[in-house]
Amino acid sequence: MRRIILEKLRVQASVGILDHELRAKQPLVVSVTLELPQAEALPASDEIHEVMDYRRVRDTILDEINKGHVNLLETLAGRISARLLLLKGVEKVTLRVDKPSIFPDCDGIGIEVTDARQKPRTP
Repeated sequence: MRRIILEKLRVQASVGILDHELRAKQPLVVSVTLELPQAEALPASDEIHEVMDYRRVRDTILDEINKGHVNLLETLAGRISARLLLLKGVEKVTLRVDKPSIFPDCDGIGIEVTDARQKPRTP
């Protein structure tokens, strides 16, 4: 089994319900772990086609964030997670989206979601 971990991708996003959040983008920090249970620990060859290109993970996240305004972090996290779950070989996604410095007395607020491919039901 192999896991791909992308940590602390810093982005600007249009997310939130407050007036200032509707007018301007704000910083978010995105981290994700993708589980690929069918992937061998050692690729068959030392070539990119043997593994998931990490750029696809990053690009998928950025594409979803740049689609437009989202009111809730929960919605954004769920949408990103659902898209990542569509990548070949990915069976489980754990994704965290943080809004840093949202409150003056803490480092931020975060939402974490875990999503897994549906296993086919046996009759």
